[in-house]
Amino acid sequence: MSKNVKILAKKLISSLLTLAVLSSSVVISGNKNATESAEAATTKADTITISAAGDCTFGSDYTSPSSVNFYSVYNKQNNAYFFKKVRKVFKKDDMSIVNFEGVLTKRTTRADKKYAFKGNPSYYKILKKGNIEAVAFANNHCRDYGTGSYDDTTKIFRKQKIRYSSYSRVGTYKTKGRIIGMVSVCGLEGYSYSAALVKAGIKKLKKKNADIIIVSMHAGVEYQTTPESTQINLAHYAVEQGADLVLGHHPHILQGIEKYKGVFICYSLGNFCFGGNTNPREKDTMIFRKTFRFKKNGKVKKDNKARIVPCSLSGKSYINNYQPVILKGSEKVRVIKKINSYSKKYGVRFNKKGKFKLRK
Repeated sequence: MSKNVKILAKKLISSLLTLAVLSSSVVISGNKNATESAEAATTKADTITISAAGDCTFGSDYTSPSSVNFYSVYNKQNNAYFFKKVRKVFKKDDMSIVNFEGVLTKRTTRADKKYAFKGNPSYYKILKKGNIEAVAFANNHCRDYGTGSYDDTTKIFRKQKIRYSSYSRVGTYKTKGRIIGMVSVCGLEGYSYSAALVKAGIKKLKKKNADIIIVSMHAGVEYQTTPESTQINLAHYAVEQGADLVLGHHPHILQGIEKYKGVFICYSLGNFCFGGNTNPREKDTMIFRKTFRFKKNGKVKKDNKARIVPCSLSGKSYINNYQPVILKGSEKVRVIKKINSYSKKYGVRFNKKGKFKLRK
């Protein structure tokens, strides 16, 4: 190799080394925030708070008065209106979940039943504006306009990244390095069938390394304040299979809260943002909040970090304006007393601030 070639080769190597150093420096300094974000994503949070509410129906039956039904209010308002008065609660948690009762579709062939609910596909924005990240979608209204309407709705959930669980399909939501797993079943379709789905669903979620497992069950008798056998048996079975929280709905009113083997069971969360009735006879509802803490081995601690937020499904007492509100003062106390009376047989009570206390 000639002398000139050697000199050129040395200069080239030197230049490449300089570029490598400069490039390395740019990557380190320029991606500091990205590196920190990546580290945060892999670090598991010590606590996760979940908020849960009951039946949300974005639509009304065709027989409801057109002047006061859900559609009439929607046409005068915007997507942010419906959860505006409770959004601050959902905004402060790590995941909010509701029962989605009805379908989002443009189909017109109605199922042959007493009540059927559908909303425009664009109504998914109501969930987004309300800070609702997840929905349970296994109930007696998820095919109100045929099987196609069920498919339409789940496609919207997937496209809009709204996490959902429905029968054999489990859902997962990742936040703060933790995986929240969800199973939803409709106990009205039989205990054995629902129990099999719960068992299989929890097994799937364990394989997905879910840190928290929530089971939602649509079961019970409408307007009955006491849970019936299917609710109790299904909820207990879910806990025995590994559920960390059980959420119930369908009765349209509140029922008691049990703590079974260290796990909270809300037998019925009642209606919430409910377009199915223009003036429900029972407007009391609540948001159930559970803060999960974890052991060193990653498993959920069985503690008492839970509270209720008493609400009304309407801001008006004489009609449903489809805008849930947080109750205060004497009305807040009244609803807490009601829930305590329903939960007394389980040894569960909540203090005047809505915090869980073991009954003495």
